[in-house]
Amino acid sequence: MSNNILRTAKVKTRAQITASAEHNFRLRYQHNIDKTRSHLNMVLVNDLGADLTKAQDLQEKLTEYYKKLGVKERKDSVLMMEFVVSASPDFFKGKKLGEVKEWADKQTNFFRKKFGDQLQMGVLHLDEKTPHIHFMISTELKSIKQYKNRYGVKEVENWSLNARRYDRQFLVDLHTEHAKHNIELGLKRGVRGSMREHKSLKEFYSVVNRALNTDYSKKIEDTITGLETNFLSSKVSIEEIREKFAPVINGLLKQNKALKEKYLFDFQQWAEKLGKEQERLSEKERKLKEIEDNLKARRDVYKDAINRATNDSQLIEELMVENTDLKAEVRKLTPEKEEIFSIKSSSRARKKFTPFMKRQ
Repeated sequence: MSNNILRTAKVKTRAQITASAEHNFRLRYQHNIDKTRSHLNMVLVNDLGADLTKAQDLQEKLTEYYKKLGVKERKDSVLMMEFVVSASPDFFKGKKLGEVKEWADKQTNFFRKKFGDQLQMGVLHLDEKTPHIHFMISTELKSIKQYKNRYGVKEVENWSLNARRYDRQFLVDLHTEHAKHNIELGLKRGVRGSMREHKSLKEFYSVVNRALNTDYSKKIEDTITGLETNFLSSKVSIEEIREKFAPVINGLLKQNKALKEKYLFDFQQWAEKLGKEQERLSEKERKLKEIEDNLKARRDVYKDAINRATNDSQLIEELMVENTDLKAEVRKLTPEKEEIFSIKSSSRARKKFTPFMKRQ
C-alpha cells in the first residue's frame, strides 16, 4: 500500500498568508513547477471569496472575516493553519485526471467534516511532480462567559484566535484518522512517531544519487577495447575474458556489498535511536499530560473562586448602595421624630402643673 501524507504548519503573520497565496494561486513560480500544466490546477474551496489574481486579497478577506466576528487578536496569535495532503508518488502513477479529482474531493470532504466553517481555502496542484492539496484553516474560537448578579445570569459571547488544540497529540490523532478515511483508496498511515527529517532525507537521496550516477562505462569500455585488440590478432580465450573482467566485476561487487553493509549499519543505528527517542518522548508526554491535568484542575478551581469573588463583590457593592439609600431615608425621618417628641413632652408638662394651679 502507498503511504498517506499529511503535513501541517502554523501561519502567524499576514505576510506568510500572502506568500502562501502567491504560491497556491501561482502568482510566482519555482523551478519545480511545470508551467505547461498549471492550467490543470483546481480551486476546491474559497469560502472567503478571495481574488485569485491578487496575493494580498486572501489575508485582507481573512481580516474582514475576523473583524465581523469581533475577534480579539494578540501579537502571538496563529492566524491560520495550513495543511498539505498528498500520497506516495506510486499512488498517482497511471491515474487519470478524473481519478485524481475524486481523490481530491474525498480529502475536501474530510477537512470540511473535521473543521466545518473554518475551512477557508483549498487548492489542488497538478503542475508539480506529485499531486497535492493545500488547505487553509482559520483559527477563530467562540467562548461563552457567564456573569451572575442579583438579577440572574448574563451570558456574553466572545471570539478569539486560538490554535492550542493543534498540539502534537491532536496532529498524531488527526493523521491516524485521515489515514483511516483513505484506507479504502489503498493508502496507509506512515510510521507513527517517525523521527525522519527532511534534511536527513535529502542526505539519503544525495548518497543514493551518487551511487546511481557513478559511471562505470569507461572502465567497461577500456576492458572491451582490450579484448577487441586481442580478438583482431587471435581468438579470445575464456582465461583472457576472466582475466579482463574479473577485477572489474569484483570491484563492483565489493562496492555493492560495502554500500549494503553501510546502510544496514545505518538502519540499525537509526532503529535503536528511534526506539530510545520514542521511549523518551512517551515519558515526556506522560509527564506533560500530568502537568496539563493538574493545571486544568487548578484553573477550574481558580475560575470558580474568581466567579464567586466577583459575585460577592457585586453583592457588596449593591448592599453598600442600599445602605447609603437607607441612611438618607433615616436622615429625612430624624427631624420629624424630634418634633413629635418635643410636642409630646410639652403636653405632659401642662398636664402635670394644671392641678396645682387649680388648688390655688
